[in-house]
Amino acid sequence: MLIWGDSFEVLKTMGDNSVDHIITDFVYDGEFPLADAIRVCKGNIITFCAPENQPFKPDEFAFWIKTPSTKNYSKHIGRFVEMILILRQGDTFNKGLHWSQYTGVYNDLVVGGDGHQWRKPLSLMERLVRIYTNANDVVLDCFCGSGTTLEACRNLGRSYIGIDIDPKWINVCREKGLD
Repeated sequence: MLIWGDSFEVLKTMGDNSVDHIITDFVYDGEFPLADAIRVCKGNIITFCAPENQPFKPDEFAFWIKTPSTKNYSKHIGRFVEMILILRQGDTFNKGLHWSQYTGVYNDLVVGGDGHQWRKPLSLMERLVRIYTNANDVVLDCFCGSGTTLEACRNLGRSYIGIDIDPKWINVCREKGLD
């Protein structure tokens, strides 16, 4: 399901424990809706963040090592590492994958493109979905952008809810058949 709207407002309308897990990538210079996320989520809450802007104290953390690029760094040096914060609620943690899936340091590459500047690699999102959710769980991405988390959920048999404030990205998700 796709919802066009402000995540902070939409989360306020969602019922307590209405989703199994949250996997998202919030706006790094903004706030993270932690209180509402904890209220609506029964299980794990996972978000990407800049190392200098951690919105909560995680139970676990991992790192995505991005390929260096030649972007214009006129105001600051480049960031080639993003943190992945994991707030563990419940006991969902899937064992049995190859040990390399659990290292906590990942260097997956974005393959292809849909124009979203903060798109995450599908392979990385599938890894997080495999480890921290179960088949048929409902996963919420409250800042879904172009829908990579939703694609990972679809590919792995999870239900999903995606929220985004920009109708452009909701339309991109619809074009991918994610509605």
